[in-house]
Amino acid sequence: MKNTLYGIGLDIGVASVGWAVVGLNGTGEPVGLHRLGVRIFDKAEQPKTGESLAAPRRMARGMRRRLRRKALRRADVYALLERSGLSTREALAQMFEAGGLEDIYALRTRALDEPVGKAEFSRILLHLAQRRGFKSNRRTASDGEDGRLLAAVNENRRRMAQGGWRTVGEMLYRHEAFALHKRNKADDYLSTVGRDMVAEEASLLFQRQRELGCAWATPELQAEYLSILLRQRSFDEGPGGDSPYGGNQVEKMVGRCTFEPDEPRAAKAAYSFEYFSLLQKINHIRLAENGETRPLTQPQRQQLLSLAHKTPDMSLARIRKELALPETVQFNGVRCRANETLEESEKKEKFACLPAYHKMRKALGGVVKGRISSLSISQRDAAATALSLYKNEDTLRAKLTEAGFQAPEIDALAGLTGFSKFGHLSLKACRKLIPHLEQGLTYDQACSAAGYDFKGHGAGERAFTLPAAAPEMEQITSPVVRRAVAQTIKVVNGIIREMDASPAWVRIELARELSKTFGERQEMDRSMRENAAKNERLMQELRDTFHLLSPTGQDLVKYRLWKEQDGVCAYSLQRLDVEQLFEPGYVDVDHIVPYSLSFDDRRSNKVLVLSSENRQKGNRLPLQYLQGKRREDFIVWTNSSVHDYRKRQNLLREKLSDDEAEGFRQRNLQDTQHMARFLYNYISDHLAFAQSEALGKKRVFAVSGAVTSHLRKRWGLSKVRADGDLHHALDAAVVACTTDGMIRRISGYYGHIEGEYFQDADGAGSQHARTKERFPAPWPRFRDELIVRLSEQPGEPLLDINPAFYCEYGTEHIRPVFVSRMPRRKVTGPSHKETVKGAAAADEGLLTVRKALTELKLDKDGEIKDYYMPSSDTLLYEALKAQLRRFGGDGKKAFAEPFYKPKADGTPGPLVRKVKTTEKATLTVPVHGGAASNDTMVRIDVFFMPGDGYYWVPLYVADTLKPELPNRAVVAHKPYSEWQEMREEDFVFSLYPNDLVYVEHKSELKFTVQNADSTLEKTRTQASAFVYFVSGGISGGTITVRTHDNSYGIPSLGLKTLKSLCKYQVDVLGNVFPVHKETRQKFR
Repeated sequence: MKNTLYGIGLDIGVASVGWAVVGLNGTGEPVGLHRLGVRIFDKAEQPKTGESLAAPRRMARGMRRRLRRKALRRADVYALLERSGLSTREALAQMFEAGGLEDIYALRTRALDEPVGKAEFSRILLHLAQRRGFKSNRRTASDGEDGRLLAAVNENRRRMAQGGWRTVGEMLYRHEAFALHKRNKADDYLSTVGRDMVAEEASLLFQRQRELGCAWATPELQAEYLSILLRQRSFDEGPGGDSPYGGNQVEKMVGRCTFEPDEPRAAKAAYSFEYFSLLQKINHIRLAENGETRPLTQPQRQQLLSLAHKTPDMSLARIRKELALPETVQFNGVRCRANETLEESEKKEKFACLPAYHKMRKALGGVVKGRISSLSISQRDAAATALSLYKNEDTLRAKLTEAGFQAPEIDALAGLTGFSKFGHLSLKACRKLIPHLEQGLTYDQACSAAGYDFKGHGAGERAFTLPAAAPEMEQITSPVVRRAVAQTIKVVNGIIREMDASPAWVRIELARELSKTFGERQEMDRSMRENAAKNERLMQELRDTFHLLSPTGQDLVKYRLWKEQDGVCAYSLQRLDVEQLFEPGYVDVDHIVPYSLSFDDRRSNKVLVLSSENRQKGNRLPLQYLQGKRREDFIVWTNSSVHDYRKRQNLLREKLSDDEAEGFRQRNLQDTQHMARFLYNYISDHLAFAQSEALGKKRVFAVSGAVTSHLRKRWGLSKVRADGDLHHALDAAVVACTTDGMIRRISGYYGHIEGEYFQDADGAGSQHARTKERFPAPWPRFRDELIVRLSEQPGEPLLDINPAFYCEYGTEHIRPVFVSRMPRRKVTGPSHKETVKGAAAADEGLLTVRKALTELKLDKDGEIKDYYMPSSDTLLYEALKAQLRRFGGDGKKAFAEPFYKPKADGTPGPLVRKVKTTEKATLTVPVHGGAASNDTMVRIDVFFMPGDGYYWVPLYVADTLKPELPNRAVVAHKPYSEWQEMREEDFVFSLYPNDLVYVEHKSELKFTVQNADSTLEKTRTQASAFVYFVSGGISGGTITVRTHDNSYGIPSLGLKTLKSLCKYQVDVLGNVFPVHKETRQKFR
């Protein structure tokens, strides 16, 4: 396809990249569809919690490190005991093995008043080293688990002082609170004590033994023992040796400044960075009055800067009061919620003013009043940087001392929290920009004045394809976004290689959720579901009340606006006849600020008006149209009845200058979120584009989702997410067609036809109600072509739909869109589940596990389900069963109160929290004499036995650590011992999740829809199909598969029912290639 002029449209989400390649004419406008596709990948986060995928590995590594250090301390204590002549490891081991030892807490208490032997004192020292108490490695630990642990420590300090106990051991031995157990239980930190409390006990025990005549309890031995007991590495040091995690990890990860590459980025809490950010916020404030906007004056900016140094929060209401602004002056961009007054909205619109500065001001003010004022800027920056970088108190104190702070001031600063993040610029760059920002310049103007390139890119070499990695990739800290960007780069490069030519331009649309956190995305989903439910209720009202058989989206908009406006026309204020509401030509949905000027299709820019009023208003603002008393009545009605601040602001706008109109268009047409700008810059800086003077210099465009949504509706394109993944390709095609030329055509259309439109009866497009002028399309029959290209049988119809394009391009090579999925070939991770269970009868697939009493249930025979060996303690079993029966088998109710094991004489015995139960497990991993369930199944190995059919062998993470691969194939509903043994020569191929296979059934495959909300047929049958492998289930011996677009799936497909099974490879663009016979790959 050399010399083909083409453009790329990209629809990028958190787990998908929809793409479209459009053919272009000489002016760069689309004329036909070359290719469409979708790339799907897993979000780089834990699906349920949104946590980092590295979190489990990090936690496991931390646990291994703690266990290793604990073992080292234990070994060092043993060595110390041997060197000092107290005991040897062998002697202590024999003593422990013999048993019959005195309770350790009783021994710790007795050693306060009586001399004890060397072996007994060795026991005490070993026990204290094992139970050495809690010491937080953080400067402050008021929140989370550390906070709860500290609360328990403080409670035990109080308990110890109140009881007059001399040591922790004496308190644990004598206090009734610890009579039942002296170890912490789940979510119960009763026995947590401080490390210093344990050290005090050790010191007192050494002292008392010396006083009681034990010469071996020397001060030297005491000091050496305490050094082992109390040693603990700080966060800032990290692990020792050659560990890649050694040193201050935070300091290592701080990036380089955008403008000063040799300088580290500034802590966001640093005063220079906070002041730099504050100046930007103040300089961006715009005041609107009589249809004109203006920035703040120099005196007004100075007033706000002074206010910001006095209070940590500034609301727009506070700013209004400080600057004495009249009500006729409004702030641009205020988000006004429904049913809120302007005053209420302005009170809620806040921005933080120097938050770290105010924390330090209050802390230091408690030492010396007004101390913050006497600090230099460098001292303020140094303090905030140290608090952001160093978590260890000793390191922090040293850094603060270097910065010139005194001990009382350091004590005050060390307790501050919330200092953690870093900005994009260095302190050096911030200090260079601040003088220009103080003059009222915007950020880009200040950068130019300081001699910095505002865009900060564009000077490098551009290549035929995008680089997979570049220095600016470090700007992306979110794993979710990083994966989305990486997959986008793969898609773009794949398109370029296939087209064998550089694109003319690239247009991108980013999903709003891509820039959101997991919690924000969850909130967005909840809000969308609530809005969809509300719309469905209103749709049902339209069917029931107004007898509309198939209400449209425009009917819904009319109905919602009619309700919001309390049934009156927004311009004439006449009561609307509800019976005529949905009749053609009676009412229109009007854009308050004409769409041709604003491209704003939000509800805040829409009102319901009589068609006659809309015709007379035309392409004007309401206050330009209304005159005299009608104008005055309209203003009164708007102020009293319109609660949406943005809508009220639009309705009362008196004029729209050319600059404001252009600002409207740019805000609504372009996506300005951070990730859109990043991708825009990345592609612009690194990708070579087709040479063409007619196309201009700008070749990358970030398109707003609101505009593409509007165009999709007007072009009659429906998007049903529940029907599968092809809608991403549809969106990409719309993005590709949202060109400057198309925007000009649409602007012209709305410019002389502002008002009502009708959707065609077949949904193929829209036309104006009066003039019948059709809404502009990218090219004739664009919708028909796109629908055919997304169908399962594209091809021949295309010559009739777009003959000019396909006569030249051809149709013989056109294939249906095939969704490409990123395969998961990861073979690392935990080799087994955390819970280690007893091997009751491993050969029979039975394990024992301790289960809380609240989880017990009765089976159909009235016995406790899965109880392990009731005969071993019939008294306990019968008591538990009786208790369950009293509460109808509900374990939560039956054991809501503590349950005590009954003694033979009927009196209560020890407290029972858990009992042993059995559970089935076909495959397990031996661990410490017990067994644990396998963790992730990394792949399955498929075998074919002539005359017997296909078999598959499951491979788990645990199998990757073994020298030989397992060879037993799954047999449904059979224990592992009865599984079929496979021969290596019968191996066919391995399947990882998202590998593609072609399956041919002996009779027919029965697919069911993947999503309950799908509009597709609920089931579908066919003899053969391409499907993606999802997972294997060993209990039934089946696999789960789904169609390429995730519209249909088969949850349980037995390989024995297949006539043939072939493996295929899918590239990033969805091109499919057969995989020939594989060699079985070992992991070691």
